[in-house]
Amino acid sequence: MIRLAFALIVAGALPALAAPYCQPTNGRDQITKTGSACPVNYLSSGPCCIALHQDSPRAFARLPGRACPTASFTSAGSYCVSLR
Repeated sequence: MIRLAFALIVAGALPALAAPYCQPTNGRDQITKTGSACPVNYLSSGPCCIALHQDSPRAFARLPGRACPTASFTSAGSYCVSLR
């Protein structure tokens, strides 16, 4: 019974593991795109948003219903971008 429960949990987690994961390339930051727009200084490329430059400010997903942390601003509605 415990093995069956464990197998069902693992089988349910496998599709989440197969989801695209954006990794930095050529020294430029990449983040997973949420929605159809990317934050300031990022370009859309498939499921990812890629930083324009190696020194572009870091961007990260904004938590729903929450403000961006201090020293960052909201961009494209779904992201926070650091002011540096």
